[in-house]
Amino acid sequence: MGGAEAEATKTTKRKESTPPDGYVCRLCSVPGHWIQVCPTKKTGDKKRKRKPSGHVPVPGKDPSPEDIAEAQKMQEIPPPKCFCGVTSRLNKVKRSKAGGDNSRALGKYFFFCSKKRDDETQCRFARPADLELNKMKARAGNKAAQKKAEQEQSAQKKKETKQIKKAKIEQADKKKQMKAVAEEDNGESSSSSSSSDEESEGEAKKERDSSGSDRDSSSSDDED
Repeated sequence: MGGAEAEATKTTKRKESTPPDGYVCRLCSVPGHWIQVCPTKKTGDKKRKRKPSGHVPVPGKDPSPEDIAEAQKMQEIPPPKCFCGVTSRLNKVKRSKAGGDNSRALGKYFFFCSKKRDDETQCRFARPADLELNKMKARAGNKAAQKKAEQEQSAQKKKETKQIKKAKIEQADKKKQMKAVAEEDNGESSSSSSSSDEESEGEAKKERDSSGSDRDSSSSDDED
Protein backbone atom coordinates (compact mmCIF):
# COMPACT_ATOMS: atom_id res chain seq x y z
CA MET A 1 0.00 0.00 0.00
CA GLY A 2 2.87 2.38 0.77
CA GLY A 3 4.27 2.10 -2.77
CA ALA A 4 0.84 2.68 -4.33
CA GLU A 5 0.23 5.72 -2.16
CA ALA A 6 3.65 7.14 -3.06
CA GLU A 7 3.00 6.64 -6.76
CA ALA A 8 -0.42 8.30 -6.44
CA THR A 9 1.13 11.24 -4.61
CA LYS A 10 3.81 11.54 -7.31
CA THR A 11 1.19 11.54 -10.08
CA THR A 12 -0.86 14.16 -8.22
CA LYS A 13 2.17 16.42 -7.90
CA ARG A 14 2.84 16.07 -11.64
CA LYS A 15 -0.77 17.00 -12.41
CA GLU A 16 -0.41 20.13 -10.34
CA SER A 17 3.10 21.02 -11.56
CA THR A 18 4.23 22.29 -14.94
CA PRO A 19 6.97 20.54 -16.97
CA PRO A 20 10.23 22.41 -17.42
CA ASP A 21 11.10 24.21 -20.60
CA GLY A 22 12.04 21.88 -23.43
CA TYR A 23 9.95 18.98 -22.14
CA VAL A 24 7.73 17.53 -24.90
CA CYS A 25 5.19 14.80 -24.36
CA ARG A 26 6.23 11.69 -26.30
CA LEU A 27 2.61 10.61 -26.84
CA CYS A 28 1.25 13.64 -28.62
CA SER A 29 4.46 15.63 -29.25
CA VAL A 30 2.91 18.69 -27.60
CA PRO A 31 4.71 20.57 -24.75
CA GLY A 32 3.01 21.90 -21.64
CA HIS A 33 1.99 18.73 -19.80
CA TRP A 34 3.51 15.56 -18.40
CA ILE A 35 3.22 12.28 -20.29
CA GLN A 36 1.28 10.78 -17.35
CA VAL A 37 -1.51 13.33 -17.82
CA CYS A 38 -1.50 13.42 -21.63
CA PRO A 39 -5.02 14.02 -23.03
CA THR A 40 -4.55 11.31 -25.64
CA LYS A 41 -3.77 8.83 -22.88
CA LYS A 42 -6.96 9.73 -21.07
CA THR A 43 -9.15 9.44 -24.16
CA GLY A 44 -7.52 6.19 -25.20
CA ASP A 45 -6.52 7.49 -28.62
CA LYS A 46 -4.65 4.65 -30.32
CA LYS A 47 -4.03 6.46 -33.57
CA ARG A 48 -0.83 8.05 -32.40
CA LYS A 49 1.95 7.87 -34.94
CA ARG A 50 5.27 6.63 -33.80
CA LYS A 51 8.20 8.78 -34.69
CA PRO A 52 10.84 7.17 -36.85
CA SER A 53 13.75 6.14 -34.70
CA GLY A 54 16.28 7.02 -37.36
CA HIS A 55 18.06 3.72 -36.82
CA VAL A 56 19.92 2.44 -39.85
CA PRO A 57 19.92 -1.40 -40.12
CA VAL A 58 23.38 -2.85 -39.85
CA PRO A 59 24.02 -5.76 -42.27
CA GLY A 60 24.83 -8.98 -40.45
CA LYS A 61 23.52 -7.61 -37.16
CA ASP A 62 20.01 -6.36 -37.82
CA PRO A 63 17.42 -8.40 -39.74
CA SER A 64 17.02 -7.50 -43.38
CA PRO A 65 13.60 -7.04 -45.04
CA GLU A 66 14.01 -10.51 -46.54
CA ASP A 67 14.62 -11.97 -43.07
CA ILE A 68 11.55 -10.23 -41.72
CA ALA A 69 9.42 -11.51 -44.62
CA GLU A 70 10.73 -15.05 -44.06
CA ALA A 71 10.01 -14.83 -40.33
CA GLN A 72 6.46 -13.65 -41.03
CA LYS A 73 5.98 -16.56 -43.44
CA MET A 74 7.27 -19.03 -40.85
CA GLN A 75 4.98 -17.61 -38.18
CA GLU A 76 1.98 -18.58 -40.31
CA ILE A 77 2.86 -22.27 -39.84
CA PRO A 78 0.79 -23.95 -37.10
CA PRO A 79 3.32 -25.08 -34.43
CA PRO A 80 3.34 -28.86 -33.95
CA LYS A 81 3.26 -30.70 -30.63
CA CYS A 82 6.61 -31.64 -29.17
CA PHE A 83 7.45 -34.95 -27.50
CA CYS A 84 6.10 -33.56 -24.22
CA GLY A 85 2.70 -33.05 -25.81
CA VAL A 86 2.80 -29.25 -25.55
CA THR A 87 2.79 -26.73 -28.38
CA SER A 88 6.31 -26.08 -29.64
CA ARG A 89 7.86 -22.66 -30.25
CA LEU A 90 9.47 -21.26 -33.38
CA ASN A 91 13.06 -20.10 -33.12
CA LYS A 92 15.90 -19.24 -35.45
CA VAL A 93 19.14 -21.12 -34.85
CA LYS A 94 21.96 -18.65 -34.20
CA ARG A 95 24.54 -21.01 -32.76
CA SER A 96 24.99 -24.74 -32.54
CA LYS A 97 26.83 -26.67 -29.84
CA ALA A 98 27.16 -29.80 -31.94
CA GLY A 99 28.14 -28.45 -35.36
CA GLY A 100 29.62 -25.13 -34.35
CA ASP A 101 30.03 -22.52 -37.07
CA ASN A 102 29.86 -25.19 -39.77
CA SER A 103 26.42 -26.42 -38.74
CA ARG A 104 23.83 -26.50 -41.51
CA ALA A 105 21.17 -25.49 -38.99
CA LEU A 106 22.58 -21.99 -38.59
CA GLY A 107 20.17 -19.37 -39.85
CA LYS A 108 17.37 -21.92 -40.19
CA TYR A 109 14.04 -21.90 -38.37
CA PHE A 110 13.19 -24.81 -36.09
CA PHE A 111 10.37 -25.75 -33.76
CA PHE A 112 11.70 -26.52 -30.27
CA CYS A 113 10.13 -27.61 -27.02
CA SER A 114 8.52 -24.54 -25.43
CA LYS A 115 9.57 -25.44 -21.89
CA LYS A 116 12.31 -23.42 -20.23
CA ARG A 117 15.91 -24.56 -20.44
CA ASP A 118 16.22 -25.11 -16.70
CA ASP A 119 13.16 -27.39 -16.78
CA GLU A 120 14.35 -30.97 -16.38
CA THR A 121 11.30 -32.25 -18.26
CA GLN A 122 12.21 -30.33 -21.41
CA CYS A 123 12.42 -32.74 -24.36
CA ARG A 124 14.92 -32.61 -27.22
CA PHE A 125 12.30 -31.84 -29.85
CA ALA A 126 13.76 -30.01 -32.87
CA ARG A 127 11.88 -30.04 -36.15
CA PRO A 128 12.78 -27.88 -39.19
CA ALA A 129 10.14 -25.31 -40.00
CA ASP A 130 10.60 -26.07 -43.71
CA LEU A 131 9.32 -29.58 -43.06
CA GLU A 132 6.12 -28.26 -41.51
CA LEU A 133 5.85 -25.71 -44.33
CA ASN A 134 6.02 -28.49 -46.93
CA LYS A 135 3.39 -30.45 -45.01
CA MET A 136 1.14 -27.40 -44.94
CA LYS A 137 1.60 -26.89 -48.69
CA ALA A 138 0.87 -30.58 -49.30
CA ARG A 139 -2.32 -30.36 -47.25
CA ALA A 140 -3.34 -27.24 -49.15
CA GLY A 141 -2.61 -29.04 -52.44
CA ASN A 142 -4.66 -32.05 -51.35
CA LYS A 143 -7.54 -29.79 -50.38
CA ALA A 144 -7.36 -28.02 -53.73
CA ALA A 145 -7.27 -31.35 -55.58
CA GLN A 146 -10.17 -32.66 -53.51
CA LYS A 147 -12.16 -29.50 -54.18
CA LYS A 148 -11.44 -29.78 -57.91
CA ALA A 149 -12.52 -33.43 -57.91
CA GLU A 150 -15.74 -32.50 -56.09
CA GLN A 151 -16.42 -29.76 -58.62
CA GLU A 152 -15.83 -32.15 -61.53
CA GLN A 153 -18.07 -34.76 -59.90
CA SER A 154 -20.79 -32.17 -59.36
CA ALA A 155 -20.51 -31.02 -63.00
CA GLN A 156 -20.71 -34.63 -64.22
CA LYS A 157 -23.75 -35.25 -62.03
CA LYS A 158 -25.47 -32.15 -63.41
CA LYS A 159 -24.66 -33.28 -66.95
CA GLU A 160 -26.11 -36.74 -66.31
CA THR A 161 -29.23 -35.20 -64.76
CA LYS A 162 -29.73 -33.02 -67.85
CA GLN A 163 -29.30 -36.04 -70.11
CA ILE A 164 -31.86 -38.03 -68.10
CA LYS A 165 -34.36 -35.15 -68.26
CA LYS A 166 -33.79 -34.81 -72.00
CA ALA A 167 -34.32 -38.56 -72.51
CA LYS A 168 -37.55 -38.42 -70.49
CA ILE A 169 -38.83 -35.48 -72.53
CA GLU A 170 -37.99 -37.26 -75.79
CA GLN A 171 -39.70 -40.43 -74.58
CA ALA A 172 -42.80 -38.46 -73.59
CA ASP A 173 -42.88 -36.74 -77.01
CA LYS A 174 -42.52 -40.13 -78.73
CA LYS A 175 -45.43 -41.52 -76.73
CA LYS A 176 -47.56 -38.54 -77.68
CA GLN A 177 -46.74 -39.03 -81.37
CA MET A 178 -47.56 -42.73 -81.18
CA LYS A 179 -50.84 -41.95 -79.44
CA ALA A 180 -51.75 -39.38 -82.09
CA VAL A 181 -50.96 -41.89 -84.88
CA ALA A 182 -53.07 -44.55 -83.16
CA GLU A 183 -55.97 -42.14 -82.82
CA GLU A 184 -55.73 -41.29 -86.53
CA ASP A 185 -55.71 -44.97 -87.44
CA ASN A 186 -58.77 -45.59 -85.27
CA GLY A 187 -60.56 -42.68 -86.90
CA GLU A 188 -59.82 -43.98 -90.40
CA SER A 189 -60.91 -47.53 -89.51
CA SER A 190 -64.16 -46.30 -87.98
CA SER A 191 -64.93 -44.14 -91.06
CA SER A 192 -64.19 -47.04 -93.41
CA SER A 193 -66.40 -49.39 -91.41
CA SER A 194 -69.27 -46.90 -91.44
CA SER A 195 -68.91 -46.43 -95.20
CA SER A 196 -68.87 -50.21 -95.71
CA ASP A 197 -72.01 -50.49 -93.58
CA GLU A 198 -73.72 -47.86 -95.69
CA GLU A 199 -72.73 -49.67 -98.87
CA SER A 200 -74.04 -52.97 -97.55
CA GLU A 201 -77.32 -51.31 -96.56
CA GLY A 202 -77.62 -49.78 -100.03
CA GLU A 203 -77.05 -53.14 -101.70
CA ALA A 204 -79.60 -54.79 -99.43
CA LYS A 205 -82.09 -52.09 -100.30
CA LYS A 206 -81.46 -52.60 -103.99
CA GLU A 207 -81.98 -56.32 -103.60
CA ARG A 208 -85.24 -55.71 -101.78
CA ASP A 209 -86.39 -53.35 -104.47
CA SER A 210 -85.47 -55.76 -107.25
CA SER A 211 -87.24 -58.64 -105.53
CA GLY A 212 -90.33 -56.50 -105.05
CA SER A 213 -90.39 -55.60 -108.72
CA ASP A 214 -90.04 -59.27 -109.66
CA ARG A 215 -93.04 -60.16 -107.50
CA ASP A 216 -95.08 -57.43 -109.11
CA SER A 217 -94.25 -58.63 -112.61
CA SER A 218 -95.07 -62.24 -111.78
CA SER A 219 -98.41 -61.27 -110.28
CA SER A 220 -99.33 -59.28 -113.39
CA ASP A 221 -98.52 -62.28 -115.56
CA ASP A 222 -100.79 -64.48 -113.49
CA GLU A 223 -103.70 -62.10 -113.97
CA ASP A 224 -103.24 -62.18 -117.70
